[in-house]
Amino acid sequence: MRFLRYILLVSFFAALSLNAPTKCLAQESRTPSTLKSSAEEAFASAAKNTLFVEGLGNGGLYSFNYDRRLAPTWNLRIGVSNYRVETNFFDVLSGASAIVAVPLIGSYLYNFPNSPSFLELGLGITSAFLSVSANTVVPANAATYLPIPTAVAMYRLMPTEGGFSLRAGVTPLLLPGFLLPWIGVSLGWTFGGF
Repeated sequence: MRFLRYILLVSFFAALSLNAPTKCLAQESRTPSTLKSSAEEAFASAAKNTLFVEGLGNGGLYSFNYDRRLAPTWNLRIGVSNYRVETNFFDVLSGASAIVAVPLIGSYLYNFPNSPSFLELGLGITSAFLSVSANTVVPANAATYLPIPTAVAMYRLMPTEGGFSLRAGVTPLLLPGFLLPWIGVSLGWTFGGF
């Protein structure tokens, strides 16, 4: 756990140092309407799609995700992960269990000025589809759906023109009866298009 914290801190400070402005420029005076239109113009030409793999995070141990910026400060993400475990006890009792987790999260993005760095804050739900089958004297099968409320508070490196994307932070899961403090790190690619 201490090693993961160290990696997160090093990644965070490395990304900040890479994105630090190297020189100061005189700022021109702008009216609020000019600032709003320039932000909208920048968003119109920005790469809005991200595909990424997340270790730990809202999908459990891993997940494959698609993220779409809907507005300059809002995005929506969907992912999927699949786990399967099979057991066999001396050919007397055998069975399998499977979990498919689908995180769906809406987030607010705060862009650090003049930087591809963002603070991402979001809420959502991870839909867990569970199934268990057992082969004994009487075979049995069971399946259930478990909605798991979740949140994200992450540092995000997402270049406006597209390219390598990095996310790291906390992704707590509200499991039945207790809050699981959880972390996540993701690597992916941001690109333009639709």
